Amino acid sequence: MNILIVNTSRVANDLLEKRARIFSDRRVTPMMELNLTSLWTMKPVVNRFYPYQYKKVQEFLCNLIISPHKFMQHTMGLSQSLVFSSVYGLDVAPEDHLAQIAVEAMNTLANTQIIGAFPTIQRYPWLRYMPSWFPKCGFQQKRGPGTSIIAESAVQNEGNAEALEAIKRMGIRKGQEEIDVVIGKDRLPTFEDRLSLPYLEAIYREVMRLHPPIPSGVIHTSIEDDYYRGYHIPKGCAVVPNVWAMNRDKEVYSEPDRFLPERHLNIPGGPFTNINDISAFGFGRRVCAGRYMADNTVWLSVASVLATLTLGKAKDKNGNEINILGEYTSGMLRHPKPYQASITPRNQDAKGLIMAATSP
Repeated sequence: MNILIVNTSRVANDLLEKRARIFSDRRVTPMMELNLTSLWTMKPVVNRFYPYQYKKVQEFLCNLIISPHKFMQHTMGLSQSLVFSSVYGLDVAPEDHLAQIAVEAMNTLANTQIIGAFPTIQRYPWLRYMPSWFPKCGFQQKRGPGTSIIAESAVQNEGNAEALEAIKRMGIRKGQEEIDVVIGKDRLPTFEDRLSLPYLEAIYREVMRLHPPIPSGVIHTSIEDDYYRGYHIPKGCAVVPNVWAMNRDKEVYSEPDRFLPERHLNIPGGPFTNINDISAFGFGRRVCAGRYMADNTVWLSVASVLATLTLGKAKDKNGNEINILGEYTSGMLRHPKPYQASITPRNQDAKGLIMAATSP
């Protein structure tokens, strides 16, 4: 198999955007064929989903103040409940069997994108027709439908100790000050407020840059031979857009490993650039179909949390702060490993806003 790893956004734009006709095929392995089902797509007219997003984000806030120690479960639940309610009309909680199956299926489907993850079936595709008890066919037990990856984006920044401290010192404070000035303290943020909150937008863009949920991107495949800068790219070549490397390109980002929302304020046009500039959503014709809904949901979640909640480190029984190790999972999908945090309402008025928004 021929593999081309793209480490700069300039090359990704040249190949995956400008030559999308050639580099937009999907790499389908025998293992993926066992897992792929019909996927829902999203047009950029997502305002009809606003009511679902408001409702689920408000429930998310309520869950955070009722049981803050389950914040990672609540974050995952926000993603799942929004997809199930808006697309299928189902009210699904994280502990429901359907939700748990969806998480497992998503992880399995994501693993099929990793080259070499299932070498046996890759070499012998006919094994997919064998029962699960047949030697080397345990993968048959992992079949199932896919689900959303929005939750991976919603929690990606919280697990990094340096990033968390940076947000605590400047990001959270500045973001909350901006919200207080623009929106006030008597209502929750709405999508209509977005263009009036440039620093909040900068926080969101920096989160998506620093910790993309799919660091290696979604693999593209060339449908014919091509040449780029003197290099031959053969038909069937797997093109891996290395989003992690692109977002840490020192020629584009100074101090690329630091969490600096201000960097997005200093570019032409400010932080409100095209959604396609967020490389975490992919490139060309393989771009995330649900990116508009994901973008809105993550932004509204960040805005609503900063408007109403105080985030910090948890404390032990002696009152000492518990350090956050900043450990992440490995694999196709990247998200923080479990850790402890302190989440409390900013004040009684903020708590009242949350309770009023979720009351029958």
